[in-house]
Amino acid sequence: MLEALRKLMLTINARAQDKSTFDALRRLAVLAIKSGPGLMKQIEGINEMADRYEAEIASWVSHEALARGEGGRFDACDLRHWLVLAERAGVPFVPAREILSLTEDEMSVASGSVELPGVIARRLARAVRDHIPHAALTPGNIPPETVMPNPDDVREKLADAMDEVPYGHMVRHVRCGPSSLKALAGCGASGPEAPEVRFGPDLEVGPGWIRIGNRRMVDAADKRFVEGYSEGPSGPSVFVARPWVQAARFFVGEDPHRHGTQFAGKGIWPAEWRAFVENGEVIGVSSYYAWCGQANPENARMALKVRAAAQRIIDEARRQSAVPVYMDVEFLRDSPHFKDVAERFPREAIACTLDFIEVKGTPDGKPSDGLMLLEGGPAYTRAGGGHPCGFAGLDRPEGVAFTVLPGVCLGDPKTWKDGNRTGRILSWAEVETLAAEAKAA
Repeated sequence: MLEALRKLMLTINARAQDKSTFDALRRLAVLAIKSGPGLMKQIEGINEMADRYEAEIASWVSHEALARGEGGRFDACDLRHWLVLAERAGVPFVPAREILSLTEDEMSVASGSVELPGVIARRLARAVRDHIPHAALTPGNIPPETVMPNPDDVREKLADAMDEVPYGHMVRHVRCGPSSLKALAGCGASGPEAPEVRFGPDLEVGPGWIRIGNRRMVDAADKRFVEGYSEGPSGPSVFVARPWVQAARFFVGEDPHRHGTQFAGKGIWPAEWRAFVENGEVIGVSSYYAWCGQANPENARMALKVRAAAQRIIDEARRQSAVPVYMDVEFLRDSPHFKDVAERFPREAIACTLDFIEVKGTPDGKPSDGLMLLEGGPAYTRAGGGHPCGFAGLDRPEGVAFTVLPGVCLGDPKTWKDGNRTGRILSWAEVETLAAEAKAA
């Protein structure tokens, strides 16, 4: 049953990606047709945003700089920076080894698209800066800056990257994980081992990779990989391999994603947690898969450990003045409609989310205090950013959200409304009291 469910979810995920790509291209074509004479004004707007964007990211520091103890602003979505900060703070983390770096053009070829949306925008902006005559500037005649790479060479590069990656590992972009893994994890079908699903002798899908014939290759066409890179800074697209870490505990519950279908039933989810940070302080912790969470002494004890581990990482970031940046928030700072967001998240203050998994030990066999950092990301704001998990429906993630509020479906933001928090979202004082019961036992 689990194998059949995995195949179904991966098939649906692949078809959804195809439809999403088609819809995006169709919208782009319609926009170009409707714009007419107004196209240049839109391009100039893109140009202004691109200038601001490039100026911002030019100031960002590399993860190597953070490793040397230097400070500065950095991409909140880049896994490498968070792992460096965790290591410096002495917090265990799931390691990641760089296996592949693709140029912008190689990523365009590998994604299966003619052009990535971000690439189109950047080339339009550059065209304006290069003073291409307005009459000659149309979406169809933007000159390529380089000869596009040979697709066969790119595919070989994707395959070469997997040659030294053992089975039982997952692959991800430094800015996000693969949609194939999200599809399986979301419905509770990922299981304790790395989900590697065979569709036949010549086709296999793993977390972040595919095998066609006798060679595996990085699945650079994965929708989340493409979106993550397109929304991020220009430059190389970097992929890493990580060992699949088995969780110490698993939660079992009814899967809301399959409710009302012939596949309705229970799923199994690893014990993972998300910490919410604002102004350099961990203000909230939530069960990551909050639809199957429960407020009990053991979960309360772990939530407090998550807060402590996350705060150690943030304290290290503060010590070396390392500030995560999420460009969606930066772009709205001048907007009168989001004044409250800008005030709540000051430019130089540390705001983010940090995700942890409960483990019995580290991949290299060393003992662990029960938690390992998985990744970090942007803060949860009403203008976007990190997912609120069990805090869906609340403006501010304070205390501990063990499970979602009544009537809330995490897959449907229209249902995100505040409600009865009793036994679901507890204050820190209530969590400490509950956790004391676990110690007494």
